Amino acid sequence: MCAPTKKEGNAVSVGDASSSSASILANNAYNDRTRPSKDETKHIKAVTSTHSDIHRNTSHDLLWFLGPAIICYALNTPILPIFAIGIARIISTRLTLTLHYLFVDKDNYLNKIPAKQLQREGNDYLVGTMLHMYAQIPLQVLFPSMFFSDPSVIGPSAIRTFWSHIFFVEPLYYAAHRWLHIPENMKKMHGFHHLSISTLPSTSLVQNFHEHFVYIAVFGPAFLAPFAYYREMHWTIVGAYLVIFDLINAYGHMNIKYRHPMFTSKYSPFQYLFYTPEFHLGHHAFFRANYALFMPIWDHMFGTWREYRKTDTDCLLPANQQDFVFIGHNAGLAHFMTCPEWNVYAAYGPFRTFKYLPYQVEFMSCAAVAAVIRLFMSAYTCSRYMINDKLIGRVICICRTPIDYINPKRYSTVNKDIVKLIRSQYDAHGTKCFGLGNLNKMKQLNDGGQLISDMVKADPYLNDKNIKVWTGDTMTAASVYHQIIDLPDFDSLESIFFIGANGKIGNAVCKHLLTTKPNLKIRIYSLSHTLDHPNVSYTSDLAELLNHKVVIIGKQLAPRKYNKALAPTRGAASKKGELTPYKCRLILDYTVPYTPIDLRGIPNIQHHQIAVLETSHNESNFLKGHYDVGFGLEQHEIYPCHAGCIINTVIGRETDEVGEICVDDMMKMWKRGKELGLRNKPLPKA
Repeated sequence: MCAPTKKEGNAVSVGDASSSSASILANNAYNDRTRPSKDETKHIKAVTSTHSDIHRNTSHDLLWFLGPAIICYALNTPILPIFAIGIARIISTRLTLTLHYLFVDKDNYLNKIPAKQLQREGNDYLVGTMLHMYAQIPLQVLFPSMFFSDPSVIGPSAIRTFWSHIFFVEPLYYAAHRWLHIPENMKKMHGFHHLSISTLPSTSLVQNFHEHFVYIAVFGPAFLAPFAYYREMHWTIVGAYLVIFDLINAYGHMNIKYRHPMFTSKYSPFQYLFYTPEFHLGHHAFFRANYALFMPIWDHMFGTWREYRKTDTDCLLPANQQDFVFIGHNAGLAHFMTCPEWNVYAAYGPFRTFKYLPYQVEFMSCAAVAAVIRLFMSAYTCSRYMINDKLIGRVICICRTPIDYINPKRYSTVNKDIVKLIRSQYDAHGTKCFGLGNLNKMKQLNDGGQLISDMVKADPYLNDKNIKVWTGDTMTAASVYHQIIDLPDFDSLESIFFIGANGKIGNAVCKHLLTTKPNLKIRIYSLSHTLDHPNVSYTSDLAELLNHKVVIIGKQLAPRKYNKALAPTRGAASKKGELTPYKCRLILDYTVPYTPIDLRGIPNIQHHQIAVLETSHNESNFLKGHYDVGFGLEQHEIYPCHAGCIINTVIGRETDEVGEICVDDMMKMWKRGKELGLRNKPLPKA
């Protein structure tokens, strides 16, 4: 719901700072000829909007979707037409989003939709479809022949609906749209839609709740008018009209330029009879122009037509350029759910967990899906991004899932897939710089990338191509180290408990901590002893973590182990800050993917993910584009290993970064990262 805000002159509330006149003028989609002037945008004013303050609760959406079935059963009216139309509209919308991302947004690093917009649209883009399902119920009850006439009327009804759209819906929409742009109505309703400057196809469906009822009244005559005159209609025509309407409306919100003379020449009738995406993108840019639905003739007739040219894609670097590839892999079913190809609205934020699904079942399911995918491809090309305004990086995932990294019998095949990918990308793009993501550099798999480096040097095709292989772990170690020493009470810290200290990142962090803080005692959870230092001791009892104020986790353990270790403390204190029989207060976790520990009943202990970097996207041109999609992170965040490999690309590193970490290089890498605008993500305040 959107409440009206205080009226101030003729200012139009469009919701947030991204919609201010300054932002409109600076939008990179403009060129000098189509950029609106200050006079043309002075009516646009960013104010605190009730739209952006309200977040719709989506937890009951499935129940709302199923609601019409209960009502139809109670009223004894057919369920099939309502759900057939609703499901068809949802599928067509999701398919359009997928195709748009694949062929438009994935490689356009200059068009990055803000996470705030994605969250808002993701919560609302199906509301209209569900409202229409409910609106259809009373119409079926009151006018059954509007939906259930003899199938022989389908053909004639389709023709009548087409002409009704042209002669009723198009002029009605133009008038209603002009009415919605009256400042009072803009604040109450339509401003919610105009929060989106850069649009997605489904932006066409994102409206204020009350505005949906305006559109039901405007679009309804397409089939209500023919029915009122002929007293016959069929639900398949109603459904086909709504699906086709959604698709054409989505087309107008696509971030593409289509300039065939048939639609752009002033001598072509199609310039007036059917729009292009740039026509409606111009409406989102100018606000007071290009009001028409699908037929620009109404704007030409009433003097509101404005030319708009989208120019951001003209500035993209060559499509074949690819200077760096970060090689990833699948991380489970939740990872599939964050792929923007599946759902662009879930591309950011933590991976969803399947709490009632055992890991074994999840991993086996992923392995089955990957096996099918490998029948068609060995790797999948993900997002493209720009580095320092002149280089291009890309994430490419081999079609391997967690089970491939658990089973030693598959290690050889995984390593061969990595080298095969390196060979194919050099052959296609001349790419020489490669980073290994997460499990692709696992010590058991390839000795921290060393084996991959050796395989590349031994490959007859690649051995003279100057291929560089990097893990980026130096930057990860530097990030973890600085996250620890930046703790407010680090100077008074006497000891830490370290899980995973025998890994190369943990080993490097411990060595540097012991150098810079000689009195710090480190208790390591491990059966093997790899660090020989008087302040280092080992234990096989995980419950000892409770004896240390700060715990560092660098190795994933089964949740049941933490549950067992923490069991005696649950309920030991009811409030934070209360005296407890244990010392532990903070658990810092740099494992990937990050899995929250169950701390219910233990309010005094905090568990936080670390080794996540924030990019200064508003201050630095170091990274542009979708470098942060599908990693389980928030927008403008990046894992240090990924960032470290990118830094190696920028500085032109000529050696591999594999095997053990050089402690001396940690501080050099951190300094370079800070110069490029990278910083550790701050810990939440207690």
